[in-house]
Amino acid sequence: MKDWVSNKLAKWCIELRAEDLPDDVLTKAEGVILDAIACAIPGCHTQGAKRIHAVAKSTFGSGDAIIWFDSARVQATAAAFANSASVSMLDLDDGHRSALGHPGAAIIPAALAAAGPHAQGIELLKNVVAGYEVCIRIGMSENRKSYHTGNWTGLGVAATAGLYAGITEQQLAHALATTSYHGPRVADLTLSADMGANVKESIPWSVVTGFIAKDLAIQGFTGCRDAMDITERYDPKKALAGLDDGYFPSQAGKHSHAIMRTYFKRYACCRWIHSSIEALLEIMRGRNLKHDDIKSIRVETFKQAANLNNLAEPTTPESGQYSIPYSMAIVAVLGEDTLPPPTSECLHHPEIVKFATKIEVIHNQSMDSAFPVTSPARIFVTTANGTFEAFVEVLWGDPDQPLSREDLVGKFKTLAHRRMSDDDVMSIISAVQSLRNGGVKPLLEALAAATCLPAE
Repeated sequence: MKDWVSNKLAKWCIELRAEDLPDDVLTKAEGVILDAIACAIPGCHTQGAKRIHAVAKSTFGSGDAIIWFDSARVQATAAAFANSASVSMLDLDDGHRSALGHPGAAIIPAALAAAGPHAQGIELLKNVVAGYEVCIRIGMSENRKSYHTGNWTGLGVAATAGLYAGITEQQLAHALATTSYHGPRVADLTLSADMGANVKESIPWSVVTGFIAKDLAIQGFTGCRDAMDITERYDPKKALAGLDDGYFPSQAGKHSHAIMRTYFKRYACCRWIHSSIEALLEIMRGRNLKHDDIKSIRVETFKQAANLNNLAEPTTPESGQYSIPYSMAIVAVLGEDTLPPPTSECLHHPEIVKFATKIEVIHNQSMDSAFPVTSPARIFVTTANGTFEAFVEVLWGDPDQPLSREDLVGKFKTLAHRRMSDDDVMSIISAVQSLRNGGVKPLLEALAAATCLPAE
């Protein structure tokens, strides 16, 4: 078999064994599952997610898979499509700097939809690890960075769902190749003047593509298996770096698996904004400032963050997720607890808009070289008593500043507050924590039984 990327990744996935995974990798896999479900709790009530849920139910038909926190039983592709929307719509979902995007919003819904009630938890964890490895390697091998996650997450979905279906090595290679051709191929996200639309980074649709590519391959459908060796789009050396030698390369060194470099998010906005928010909070807390005390703010940051829409008064929640001034203003005016996630009252809020207009965002070229290893920002806050400066580079949830399980449980409970009963919260958390030594059925039952309400 030729050493095409599709063949090599397919072989790696088929040969991956759960018993060979280190304890820290299994712990990380449990963490990303818990985090994805947490993000879906508020995310399922967004307008974008509701619209996808409606189409998923009407287009794909009934089946045995579940839409989380919903009594509907649908076909597996539909469930993964709908749940992916819930996870991704608020920009609270996990991410990976090497691939410059969000693997969990695709891989976790796909893995749980494909698993079925009789699957073992350890197998779920293993297939999640496989999906992360495939899509992150492909994402980091893109020659033209688009910051558009859906361009590569479908490949991880094809792998994860394919492993549950008993796919062969050759079939998986064709599924990966087909996904590469059929999946979204979108230009640089920051080029859009309308980046506040429901489509965001096309993650849910990439899930559909991956599922259908898997089904096609099992039926004998073939893809051009050199798809990821075509250098107009990919760098095959990057995609396969360290694979045969048992490691994943990152800017921070060698790691056993790609999933180990996943980061988690505290705020419902683009990760590139978080450093500005944390710097502002550092100054406000340290100087005991209220938002009315601040006359102006200057934000210096790297090119990609400076190129976001950065609107002082966005017209949609999604547009607000890509605005440094708006996100900083929410925190300053209403408090840090408002941003995971903001409510609809934040849009056109007069005090938020007024504060956002005080913020100037500047591209500082000296910070460009730090990205994507870090997302730095330096801010200058001017008050009647002087100007105060703060610089932030390493963020909450970064892999070099790893979270504990208690941190992730805390995020889960924060997002579930006033949306879900304590019993439902604990049932889901307990089921995730029991995966390693039990089955998937308790988690699926907990997700189906839980009632999730809109925030008050």
